[in-house]
Amino acid sequence: MLLQLAAKLHEMMIVTSLSLVVLDFVRYELLFGDGLPLGLVGSGLTFNSPDFFFKKELYCTLKYIRDDGNKFRKFLFVIVVIMAGLTAALAGPSSAVLLVPKSQNWAAGGTQFYLNGSVNDFWPADLSENLSEIQSLCNRNDSTRMAICPAGGFDSLWEHWGSLNSSTFRTHEIRPYAKDLSGSNFYWPVSSPLSQVPPLYALGNSKNTATHATTLIQPHAAVVVVLQQLAVDWWKSLTSQKGMSANQVDDRIISADLKNAISVVGCAKAEAMSASDKIVRFPTIDGRFNFAQRSALAIDSLNNTATDHLRFQWVHLPVRFGAASIGAVFETPWQSNGTYRAVVGCTVQAGWVPATVFTDKYTFWTGWYPWNIQYGDRTPAWSSTTQSATNGRISLGDDWLDLLTPLASSSDSISWQPSTIESILLNAGLGSSHNSVPMDWIDQDSGSQDRLALIEAIICSVIVDGLSRTGSHRAFNTSGPSSQWQLANYIPLPDFKKRIMGYRQALEAPRVDPENLTTIEANMQISGFSFERSLVTYLAMTVLLTHVLMATMHTIYILYSKRTSCSWASVTELIALSQNSSPAFDVLANTSGGVESGITFSQMTKIRVKKHASNLKVADHEIHEHVELLFGNSTAPGHQHRVSQHELDELRNRYKHHVATWPLDIPRVQADADTEAWSILTPTDRLNNKEATDVVQPGHRYG
Repeated sequence: MLLQLAAKLHEMMIVTSLSLVVLDFVRYELLFGDGLPLGLVGSGLTFNSPDFFFKKELYCTLKYIRDDGNKFRKFLFVIVVIMAGLTAALAGPSSAVLLVPKSQNWAAGGTQFYLNGSVNDFWPADLSENLSEIQSLCNRNDSTRMAICPAGGFDSLWEHWGSLNSSTFRTHEIRPYAKDLSGSNFYWPVSSPLSQVPPLYALGNSKNTATHATTLIQPHAAVVVVLQQLAVDWWKSLTSQKGMSANQVDDRIISADLKNAISVVGCAKAEAMSASDKIVRFPTIDGRFNFAQRSALAIDSLNNTATDHLRFQWVHLPVRFGAASIGAVFETPWQSNGTYRAVVGCTVQAGWVPATVFTDKYTFWTGWYPWNIQYGDRTPAWSSTTQSATNGRISLGDDWLDLLTPLASSSDSISWQPSTIESILLNAGLGSSHNSVPMDWIDQDSGSQDRLALIEAIICSVIVDGLSRTGSHRAFNTSGPSSQWQLANYIPLPDFKKRIMGYRQALEAPRVDPENLTTIEANMQISGFSFERSLVTYLAMTVLLTHVLMATMHTIYILYSKRTSCSWASVTELIALSQNSSPAFDVLANTSGGVESGITFSQMTKIRVKKHASNLKVADHEIHEHVELLFGNSTAPGHQHRVSQHELDELRNRYKHHVATWPLDIPRVQADADTEAWSILTPTDRLNNKEATDVVQPGHRYG
């Protein structure tokens, strides 16, 4: 706001400066030059009004350039007036463009970094194979605390969903910039207790009336681990190499293009099931990832023993359900008499999607989120002619699911030991044992739909978080205690600072088989307030430089000629000058109601000294001469000087143009008896009169 005020003050100063330049030209032409047409006498005050350039005051007077006299000086005067008017009109927008800064990004470095493993190690299409490597690191006691494990985000998810309920989870504590970052209000960070992996922002869309499933995307943890360290080292290099401080940068961003975890979950409507029921309905997936009609499946693993707590289990869906990675069954607590409970069947599809991973631009490097998501390039690829386990989705095996949802720590407040996902569902308020709970789920009202959407969101968040941590242990040297793990393949070169700022390779390349190495490109940017290199900026600078050029040339001319004046710088002073000047009845006849004729505007006028025939005393000082505004053109043929005796309202439209404003066809009227005899002289007579031919002398005092 203050910069906008500064731009306005700058505009006012420019207009004032241009006014001084034009007024100086006007005074010079009136005092020492060939004079000016009447229409241009006030140009020093009206040049900054856009409508001045469309009035007769200007365009009816331009022909005076062809008249006798210094044509170059006349032409130069008109050019100065036009240039000053255009500059004054554009000064405000130009100042605003240049003085009010704009936030923009600059490329500020880049390098490649290396992950210890193949592409299939970090972005596998099949998680049902041998997982002995990760199983050895993620035992049941620490799997929810170690960020490299599929269950590493459990504590964060448990806390997040515990602070919400089915009616608030879409909007609770939504940051005002969330939609700009993710395209959706569904946006929050997921962290881990040991902080081996920086917070990963999960973002996407929740199920509503317009969508039939919940979608979440989360950055790949292994890449983020290296980017986090690279961000710290790059910032140190930038501040030392460029001599910049944190308060000189608005945002600092590191980004990389890679595949990130995506999961889509759709749940069928809740159904009442008794102890003898085994049939659960799940949504099918039609084609690539379109959730379609429900299909029934017998689940032999359902526990038909009545209980007062919720239950959850994973179910492998057959091929007829389409490109589904896994199914899930959620059961509410049983009715108090043990007759039935509500059961929800959900279909899960997991995959990888290309996206750009950024830092959290509002709180530097406290989290990473995906953006520019390429939904059309998801992997694994889908084909309508194959039914393989990895057709269009990641295949999830029991071993990986056990790592994803192990048993949670027991609590004194509950009588059973839930799995991690059951603990999250319970903490979100979906496991109440109230008698009416099953019926609330079955009734298809807005409340039941919100609860269904909450189940989808929780399942989706658990799947996508576990998937995003795939292969993240390979970012570390995992020998020794986890608290002492160092990054693998992260060896800065000796001239790291110069290399990373110069977009050259700044990390030492590992000497391993390229097939067992994954290379990713990191790009660094900073943003701040500055001039924007654009056509608008160049045009604005042209306008302001035009003023600088005009002001500089005028200043040089004043210093060279050593002659300037501050007279007649306002309308009041011009009125006073004309009031104390001899009347010009012949030239300005019938202009009391305004001027409509271009001929009147084109009448030449000058400022000259009039000498009095007799001495007058004013305040005991004798004054013999004073300056007057005189006209130099003779009257039109046949036009005699008369002074009108009629009132303006009596001069109705008797002629084509109103006689009060138009000098042609003027009626002959009688002059006042007391009009001074010398005022009947024509302007030419007055200019040729010996009393009024002296040029105004600088530094001389006139009355």
